[in-house]
Amino acid sequence: MSSNQRRSLFSRRPQQDRATGAQLAALTDAFFACEATMGRVAPAVRAARSVSAGSIPSAEWNAVRDQYDAVISQYLTVSAEGSPEATPAAVDACLRGFGQVSATLERFSAAHSRALNAGRAAIAGAEQADRDARVTATNALAALDAAAPEHVGLSSVRAAADRLARDLSAFDAASGLADRQRCGEAVIAAAQNVQQLLAQAPGLAADADRTIRSLDTRMDAVTTRLDKIPDVVSALLREFSSECSADLMSTPDDVRADLAAAATELDRARSLLAGAPDEALAAAEKARNRLSHADEALDRAFDRLTDLREVRRDPVEASAQVRFRVRDAQHFALGHGLERDWGSVLDAQSDRIDRAGTTLERIHPDYWSYLTQLRAVDRRITEIIGRMRDQVARP
Repeated sequence: MSSNQRRSLFSRRPQQDRATGAQLAALTDAFFACEATMGRVAPAVRAARSVSAGSIPSAEWNAVRDQYDAVISQYLTVSAEGSPEATPAAVDACLRGFGQVSATLERFSAAHSRALNAGRAAIAGAEQADRDARVTATNALAALDAAAPEHVGLSSVRAAADRLARDLSAFDAASGLADRQRCGEAVIAAAQNVQQLLAQAPGLAADADRTIRSLDTRMDAVTTRLDKIPDVVSALLREFSSECSADLMSTPDDVRADLAAAATELDRARSLLAGAPDEALAAAEKARNRLSHADEALDRAFDRLTDLREVRRDPVEASAQVRFRVRDAQHFALGHGLERDWGSVLDAQSDRIDRAGTTLERIHPDYWSYLTQLRAVDRRITEIIGRMRDQVARP
């Protein structure tokens, strides 16, 4: 017997023991179907874990992966070209294996549908952020290339362009799903800021000029109000005890300091107007903040005198309004069965009103302490009523 005949007898299976082409084709179809299912589930699992660690039990998912890997290994052996293992029985066993893996994946997906859906939503969000980031960044860079040199040279635009470049670098380096989405959103914000600043650039000088002139007028108004403060302070000290206005004694000096700082910023804004209108606007905004602070300080002094005179004229009326709110809250609690929760708390507010009244029994009544305590009770009643309403609204 020739050597070729011996190899044919001992190394090749009889033709009837080998799977047919149709059987192998069906096996390939089952492989692709199972691979597609795993391709849908596995990324969702990874994403779900990144969104919420522990949302997918590791042991359960590892068991699914092991079952999948085992049948893939079996398939690769059977489907290899000229494989001696490609028998009908082996093909049938492999087909059953794919069916079992597919069923396992379906059960796994059903059991963890909420987590997997969250993962898929995270994937979709990250992909959308990726696309939006690249489109928005491309548009911003194109706008920078097309902008006038004097606009690109503005310090605010340069700073925004630098920020965009840093955010793009971080975005390109990001790998995790959550990190990549966060970096993509940062790129979008930075690119939009660049475009917004470029759109505003042509009108910055005019805006800065208008702002400066408006703040000059406001500064004059604050100065005029400041001139009246000595009379207000004098009236407070003359008509009421010193405790009623002790916290206001520094008001004139505080306002003068705000006015001086605002004047410095406005002078700086005027010097920057021609060459750096964005910096001029920034300086003007600092002046605006100081003038707002000064106005608030003046308001406190003027309002204090008005409030104290009203309380002195009828202190009972001031407390009566708060007592009415306490009674109203008590009726609400009784009407909704909440007296055990809030009855003692509301009674305590009535006691606070009584104690506040003792500040008026002195030789020199402290009307400000009286009014401050009444306002504190009023705020507490507002809070309590809100919480009671929440309790009633809950099923």
